[in-house]
Amino acid sequence: MTAVEDLAEVASRALAAEAEVRSVRWQSRTAVEKAAIGARDVLDKDRAALNQPTYSGLSPSPHMARQLELITRLQPPLPADASIGAAAQAEADAVAAVTTARIALEAAHLAVLEARVAALDAGDSDDVAAAIRGYVPLAAGNPAVRHMQDLGSRIREEFRHVFNGKPRSIAFRLGLSLGLGFAYLAFIRLFQWDSKEDRLPYLALYALSGVIGSVVCTNALSFDAGRVRAALSGGTRLWHVLVAKNIVMLILVGAAGFVLSVVLSWRAGNSTELLKACGQVLTMILLWLGVANVMSVSLPLRAEPILERRYDGTWKPFMLSFAISYGVGLVVNLMLYWRVWAKTTLLEQMGGPWIPVLMLVASAAATWLLLTVLAVLLAEQPRFRRALQREMIVYRDAAETVNA
Repeated sequence: MTAVEDLAEVASRALAAEAEVRSVRWQSRTAVEKAAIGARDVLDKDRAALNQPTYSGLSPSPHMARQLELITRLQPPLPADASIGAAAQAEADAVAAVTTARIALEAAHLAVLEARVAALDAGDSDDVAAAIRGYVPLAAGNPAVRHMQDLGSRIREEFRHVFNGKPRSIAFRLGLSLGLGFAYLAFIRLFQWDSKEDRLPYLALYALSGVIGSVVCTNALSFDAGRVRAALSGGTRLWHVLVAKNIVMLILVGAAGFVLSVVLSWRAGNSTELLKACGQVLTMILLWLGVANVMSVSLPLRAEPILERRYDGTWKPFMLSFAISYGVGLVVNLMLYWRVWAKTTLLEQMGGPWIPVLMLVASAAATWLLLTVLAVLLAEQPRFRRALQREMIVYRDAAETVNA
């Protein structure tokens, strides 16, 4: 229940605010100003999120929309001078702001309870649960079949967008990353660093790690903000969007990985290594996709030219996200190596690669599933939901804005 989670967050913020104002050194102007700057930064971020259109399938009533607009603009005026009268007026404004917050909290408490009563009166069914989250209720029939049908439609739409959508930003990014991977292999061959023939098939992992670790996956929701917003506001479930994108990436990158592994295995002349290499490529893709889903929700960042980031304050978050993606890449590779090492003895005991490779892929699929569930759960939290609302926007340059 989103409203309950929002109310719980408001209550926790009230406790944090009380703890801060009681712990700050009131006789130190520097300490009070520092606390005020922190509070203003949080307020500005919340306002920036509310200034963007919601991606939920639900909209407040006109009356509540007006109330939200008024309270969003609420801000006590700063004292004009350092007189006693200005200090007294600022204190009175602070008391009025706290009173407004108290009344708003009490009204929110009542609204959450009344929303629950309305859900109970409506039958409290699965359709009601879907409707209050902004989802389009599933058609009559087996829910698993209906989910699969919706996913099939989403996957077909994703494929059409990758190859036919304009601008073809996703296809361009994938092609660029794949080209860099091939250039890496060519560099290795040119300097004859591929002398160990039995290790050749595994080079496909390195060639494809830049593809699956690019912003197309690690920032999938904000990179494709327009279509994702349209889907979510139209009632599509978030996990449908994530899984459809993952399956498309799995098919495209997996096909490239299979071709690379076949070519490298043919040169090495070892068919057993081909099976193990394909299993590792598939494992790497599944692990990366799971981690990328969590990153897309927990570290969203609007897609825009690098030079524009200097003006909207996203330069530092962009550099942080860039560093984190590389750090996560190392962790994913370590996870992959650990899994391969753990299956080495099993490979020797089984006398063949099939069972260990299947177990390796199955464990990676289970990890992907758990990480995807974690991403969906994080997206339900108010903090991450506001960050998505703030950062999942379509970039428009100045010329487009003027023409609009």
